[in-house]
Amino acid sequence: MIEPVKTRILVIDDEESIRYAVDAGLDFLGDYDVHFAEDGIQGIEKLKTLSPDLLLVDLVLPSASGMDVLEAIRKDPDIHRPDRVVLMTGHANPVRDELFGDIGIDSVLLKPFKLEQLKSALFN
Repeated sequence: MIEPVKTRILVIDDEESIRYAVDAGLDFLGDYDVHFAEDGIQGIEKLKTLSPDLLLVDLVLPSASGMDVLEAIRKDPDIHRPDRVVLMTGHANPVRDELFGDIGIDSVLLKPFKLEQLKSALFN
């Protein structure tokens, strides 16, 4: 029997507590193939090899910011754009809604977040 393909999710965040919270939340929400990167450079490299379906990327990261990661997605032909890109941040209103398409995001998830906010950001 062929097993169904799991949705592949890449989470790029330098805070271990956030990576843990996302992992626990996704585990509760379903069965996903979840991968993690701790900084922007590592995240860009994983984007090239994983081709995730969904991406959660923090705005402020060491080595390359979330905006640098988004720029790499737009410009690097070796990176397949995920179906959905969520920008995570602790800053209120980091990006005006009308600019989402211009910078390549589908939604913003404000930290700290609740499970329902994570679910909504990823799947709505």
